[in-house]
Amino acid sequence: MCMIQHELKRNYKSFLIWALVTGGCILVFMLIYPEFGDMPESISSMYAQMGAFSDAFGLDRIGIETAVGFYGVEGGTMLALGGSMFAAMLGCGMLAKEEGGHTAEFLYGAAGHRSRVIGAKLAVVFILITLFSLFCLGCGLLSFVCIGETVEWGKILLLHGAQWLMCMEIGAACFGISGFLRKNNVGVGIGIAIILYFVNIFINISDKLDILKYVTPFYYGDASRVLTDNAISAGAVAGGWSIGLILCCVGIFHYMRKDLAA
Repeated sequence: MCMIQHELKRNYKSFLIWALVTGGCILVFMLIYPEFGDMPESISSMYAQMGAFSDAFGLDRIGIETAVGFYGVEGGTMLALGGSMFAAMLGCGMLAKEEGGHTAEFLYGAAGHRSRVIGAKLAVVFILITLFSLFCLGCGLLSFVCIGETVEWGKILLLHGAQWLMCMEIGAACFGISGFLRKNNVGVGIGIAIILYFVNIFINISDKLDILKYVTPFYYGDASRVLTDNAISAGAVAGGWSIGLILCCVGIFHYMRKDLAA
């Protein structure tokens, strides 16, 4: 418990910054919606017919003339990018920072068995990603209240649930990758999140890349797909989480056996 509290204290500033920025952007974007609320459906249809651009961002599947549709396109994109980068950076740095900061020898010597520390750090990843998701959900619900729109609870909770699963998968995979790193590398985390995001865009554009839906969690977290189908793709979740858990377990196994830099 002391280790969990220690890690929460070490990461709370980063958590606050990412949560406030992401949640604040969601709120601000939705405050703009009333300017588009009276948009005729013909304009929304025009956006849906912009070829590859519409396909890439799901505008061919979801209409932005409704509050929940606008929320999915604007808020959902911001939540996906902000949440994924926060989860990736958090996971990638959780184990590697001890060697990079030359605290590994003291930490693992004082705490006893290495597995206790790893378990505590993994728990912190889960806690912070969950708190981040709940904070963004609160900002999203507040935005609907501010603009006077009815909250479609089923769709909103389903979307945020998919995004939480997506961030947790990325966080778990990057936690495993952290076991192979010698120091905290922010660029690795951001790079992983951005690559996975663009993989989903390529899938949206070309059906030939559909097999990659099992690689990127952005597929099942895509707001246009979740809100249109009113469901989360179970197959994509199973495939993605299998990869994420394998990476996490392999990274932990390697970290348990390797010689740590003092």
